[in-house]
Amino acid sequence: MNHRLRSLLLGLTMALFSLAAALLLLEGLTRLLGLAAPAEPTGNFWRADPETGWSLQPGATGRWFNPPYEYDVDVVINSQGLRDVERVGYDKPDGVFRILLLGDSYVEGLRVPLEQTFSKVLEAALNANAPAGLRYEVVNAGVSGWGTDQQLLWLRSEGAKYQPDLVLLAFFPGNDFQNVSEALEVANMGRVQKPFFQRTADGLALRYHPFDHETVPQPAPSADLVETVPTRAAQRLAGLRAWLSQHSALHRFVATTMDEAAPALALRLAGWGLIDAPRAAAVARMGPQYIPVAYGIYRQPLEADWTEAIALASDLVTALRDEAAVLGSDLAVVSVPAPEQVKPERWQRAVQRYSAMQTGQWDLEQPSRAAQQVAQQAGVPFLDLLPIFRAAAATSEPLHLRVDGHWTPAGERLAGEAVADFLRASRLLAPEH
Repeated sequence: MNHRLRSLLLGLTMALFSLAAALLLLEGLTRLLGLAAPAEPTGNFWRADPETGWSLQPGATGRWFNPPYEYDVDVVINSQGLRDVERVGYDKPDGVFRILLLGDSYVEGLRVPLEQTFSKVLEAALNANAPAGLRYEVVNAGVSGWGTDQQLLWLRSEGAKYQPDLVLLAFFPGNDFQNVSEALEVANMGRVQKPFFQRTADGLALRYHPFDHETVPQPAPSADLVETVPTRAAQRLAGLRAWLSQHSALHRFVATTMDEAAPALALRLAGWGLIDAPRAAAVARMGPQYIPVAYGIYRQPLEADWTEAIALASDLVTALRDEAAVLGSDLAVVSVPAPEQVKPERWQRAVQRYSAMQTGQWDLEQPSRAAQQVAQQAGVPFLDLLPIFRAAAATSEPLHLRVDGHWTPAGERLAGEAVADFLRASRLLAPEH
């Protein structure tokens, strides 16, 4: 072996050794700093439900975290199928004013420990100023993905058992109008996954109820999807990617960061078989004209499906009001702002990600105005959290998670305290207060 070749091999060996040492160091730092989500899957807390399509699984336990590892929470679902404290039966104790809090994932609150959720902050804030002999109890009835239609069905079949003194609806106009519309929800999900109400001359009519996943008719797959075929490199390296994803925190961190922050680069690396990029791939599969269905609530002017969805939501909130009245309870509505409404730069990132949005006209206040319109038509007290969150966002710590978009502990706390102030000012609490 001549001297030049020996030097070349020695240099290559040293370079590989240095690279390996650097990767091992980065792997150790990634684990030490907790930058990557665990390799094991998150808990599964939901079950099929013929009444609502799905609901929380009584007694389920597990960890809940997202790929960017913005949170890691131990979750327990109580024996009544709620993300709440354990209760013995439904009877309301003497001296208790019970608030039944309806909502979706913002109320469910899986991103923070139970004691930090909106519902428990609200409960603590009310009890801090409760009159002697009176205690406030907030029942957390939030379920991810539920719309007002499912909340109405649950109130009739299960929520009424709690004998609430007040029913409080946390309405998220960022997708709650979409959730109640069969046309919009199926366009977004690609499937019928729950019962739907329809407006008729005789009132609200219920379809697909009781719900059966096996027999409900499903739409044909969209013809607009761009078919993707894994490259040979991606196929050849599938086993290595799976091993790295399971055993390397550094690999999970890099893949997740690229997928969220640099989708074009993530797609290229995925094509080479080096990482998985599910988010970037999903957007690419939708094609260049794709706009997320939920963003339709911001469009000016609103399209017909959205106008109908708002009218349907109004009828459903009125039905909730009437159902609460039968229980001897009042109804109040709180509008939950989306993160892109609170921080407009988040909206600008969305416009950059989905190029088809760049020629449209959008109104970030429109969803909140529509929610207020719904509450006014039902004649129920209403609180819009948007101005409260915008004011706080200028001076406080982040209120929404950067990628996930749900509330941070600071957002949960702000919502709970603001709603407590609203309820006291609205005289919706016990007469003694």
